[in-house]
Amino acid sequence: MTQFNKGDRVEYQGQDNQRHTGEIRRIQGKSPEAEYTVRDESTKAEEQVEERKIERSL
Repeated sequence: MTQFNKGDRVEYQGQDNQRHTGEIRRIQGKSPEAEYTVRDESTKAEEQVEERKIERSL
């Protein structure tokens, strides 16, 4: 089971090492190695984010 669910709004560390907020669109794998496809709220771009880079649910 994963820590976060599809549709959750989260704060995460992006590939640019900055904090971003977005919505989880897709989940691959299981905790703790799960990878999430997150759609950034400001840029609308989708990014692959490792579970350990997600800081919290909003």
